[in-house]
Amino acid sequence: MLTRKQRELYDYISRFIQDHQMAPTIAEIREYFGLGSNFSIQKKLNILREKGYIGFDKSNTARNIRLTGLIGETAVLNILGQVTAGIPIEAIEIPEPVEVPNYLLKGSNNFALRVRGDSMMDANIEDGDVIIVKPQEKAENGQIVVATINGDATVKKLNLHSGGVTLQPCNRSGQYKPIHVQEDDEFALKGVVVGLLRQYQA
Repeated sequence: MLTRKQRELYDYISRFIQDHQMAPTIAEIREYFGLGSNFSIQKKLNILREKGYIGFDKSNTARNIRLTGLIGETAVLNILGQVTAGIPIEAIEIPEPVEVPNYLLKGSNNFALRVRGDSMMDANIEDGDVIIVKPQEKAENGQIVVATINGDATVKKLNLHSGGVTLQPCNRSGQYKPIHVQEDDEFALKGVVVGLLRQYQA
C-alpha cells in the first residue's frame, strides 16, 4: 500500500505520462511539489520502485521513470498485429490478448499493436513495445498516430502543413526519412496512440 504522499507522487507521474507521452524529469517533479532537493525526490521514487509501482529505464537518463502497469484495475485488449516504426509493413490481424491498466485507455474501443523498429525511439516508443490506440479518423498536428498507406501500417508523428500530410519519424540519428503522403496514395488514419506497455528484461 502507498501512503498519501506516495500516492500523490504516483498519480502525478501517471497524469504527466498520459498528458505528455513521456515521463517527468526530477526537476519537474521537484517544482510541482515544491521540494528543495533532487535527493528527496529520488528517495521517494526508489520507494515506489521497491513497491512495484514504477521502474527506471537506463536508456533515458533524463526521463527514465516508467510505470510498471501492474497496479490498479485492468482490461484485456487484443493485440491485432504488429506495426512498424520504420518502413511501413503490413499490419497482421492475429489477435493476442494483453492486460492493460485502465488508466491507459481512452474510451471503450481501444486496440493494441506491437511495434517493430526504432524510428520512434525519441518519442519513447521502442522495438517490442505494445502501443494502445484510440480509433479515430482525424488527429491534431503533432500527435502520434497509426496510419495506413497503400495498405501498409506505420506509427509516426503527424505533421499537418500547407503541402498536405507528412508522417514524421522521431529518431535523431537521421536513419529514417519522413513519409510524405502523395495525392494518389491510399492513406487512412487509424487512430491516435494513447498508451504504451513495455516489458523489461531482468
